[in-house]
Amino acid sequence: MSEDLAAAAEERHGIMVGVDGGQPSIRALEWAAARTGRFGPVRPVHAWDYPLAVWAPSPFGPGAAPPFEEMEAAARDAASACLDTLEGVPHEEPAVFHGDAGPVLVEAARDAELLVVGTRGRGPVRSNVIGSVGRYCADHSPVPLVIVPCHETPVPSTPCERIVVGVDGSDHSMNALTWAVATAEDDAEIIAISSWQTPIDGPILYGVNRFDIRALKAAARATVNETADKVCAALGVEPSRVGREIAEGDPRWVLMSRSESADLLVLGQRGRTGLPHFFLGSTTTALIHRPHCPTAVIPG
Repeated sequence: MSEDLAAAAEERHGIMVGVDGGQPSIRALEWAAARTGRFGPVRPVHAWDYPLAVWAPSPFGPGAAPPFEEMEAAARDAASACLDTLEGVPHEEPAVFHGDAGPVLVEAARDAELLVVGTRGRGPVRSNVIGSVGRYCADHSPVPLVIVPCHETPVPSTPCERIVVGVDGSDHSMNALTWAVATAEDDAEIIAISSWQTPIDGPILYGVNRFDIRALKAAARATVNETADKVCAALGVEPSRVGREIAEGDPRWVLMSRSESADLLVLGQRGRTGLPHFFLGSTTTALIHRPHCPTAVIPG
C-alpha cells in the first residue's frame, strides 16, 4: 500500500448512512447504530434534488422550481427527523447536499469506514432502467458498502453473529473474506462458501459422464481452503477462525439460500460498471437487488 493510501485509510472514521426520511433509510440507520463500537459514529447524509415535475408547465407542474433555500431547509428538517432513531448512539449532525444521491454518497464516504444504504428491493430490470442509489454505490463506492433490506422484521440490534462470505478464488473474494475476518466480532461465526456446477452443455451434448464430478467438487474445496488459509495467515489468526463449505449450484442461488440464515452476506466488488452489468450479469449484482439480509460489497 502506498503512503498516500495508507494515510487516507488512517483518516477514515465513522459509518456514513444515506438518509431520506423513508423506512429503508431508517433501517439503514438502525443497522449502523448497532455497530458504532467497531466503525465509529454514525454520520447521516441526505442528498436532495429538484424532481423533474417542478419544471413542467401548468397544469402538469408549477413551471418553476421552489427557492433553493426552502428546498435546502426541508431536506435538513427531513434529515434531522431521522435522528430520533439514534437516541443514545454516537452520531454526527446530518450533512445535507444538493445533488443526485448516488454520486453525493460516494463522494461523501471517501473518509468513512463504511457506507450504509437501505433498499426497497425493486429488482434488477427496474434498477437498470430507472436507476438505484444502492446499485450506483455498489459500483462506485471507494469504501465497503452495506445494503440493508427493508423487511418487516426489525433489524437486529446486536453485532453480526453469523457472516457468510462468497469465495471464488479471485482477488475480489479474498478482499471480501479479509474484511469479514478483520472486522467481525471475536465470537462471530464466519463461513466461506464456494460453489461448483456441471457446465450446462455437458449433459445435453456429451452425456452426464463427460465431466468428473469429483474433480469439480475437489476444485471448489481447494478454492475455499486456499483462500481461507491465505487470509488467516495474512491476518495472523488460526485457520479454524473461518469455516469452509462448498455447495453445488449457481453461486447466486447458493449464496441467496445461505443468506437467509445469516446476519451478514459479504461479497467482492467485481469492478464492472454500466452496461456490462446489464448484459453480462454478475453474482454480486444479482444478490444486491433483493437481499435477504444486510449485504456488504467490498471494493478492490
